[in-house]
Amino acid sequence: MTQQAKKTASDRIADMVDRGLYVMESGLIAGLSLLALGLGTMQVVLRYGFNTGFHWNEAVFILATVTAMLAAGSRAVRTNAHVRIDILAMILPARASRLLDLFAYVAALLLCAFYVHTGYLFVKFAMMMGTAAPDTGIKDWIVYSVMPLAMLMFCARYLLKIRLAVLGRDDAGHGQEAAS
Repeated sequence: MTQQAKKTASDRIADMVDRGLYVMESGLIAGLSLLALGLGTMQVVLRYGFNTGFHWNEAVFILATVTAMLAAGSRAVRTNAHVRIDILAMILPARASRLLDLFAYVAALLLCAFYVHTGYLFVKFAMMMGTAAPDTGIKDWIVYSVMPLAMLMFCARYLLKIRLAVLGRDDAGHGQEAAS
């Protein structure tokens, strides 16, 4: 049997979610990074070359940069490139190390879910207030929506990591040999 034929329905769904997140992350990282680069370059040229500029540029530049970084953070979870403390994983047996990873993934998921919830409450409050940034005219709730939406991506990533850890397929990158 081929590797594809051995995949269960849950494997196919998890792969589909992973690929969807990957496409979203890639699009956000590339698109928003290019936008920020363009805006930053434009503002420097306008300011120092022509003694002018756009008053909204800095706010949009910062929003694009922060959103791209949050998408990159979600990608870092996928590839185990996120900040982590590996000293215990290096000295513990493989099984204990995997349990430690599972605990860390669950804790991170709970924290991200908390941020989704509180971010949603804040966005709802901002919508009720109807305020907008004076320099851009962008409604505050739109800007504030970045955080809970990014944290939803993190939650999805951690759910995928937890699934792999429970199934014993997670490669957390500790350099430990997997115990059979």
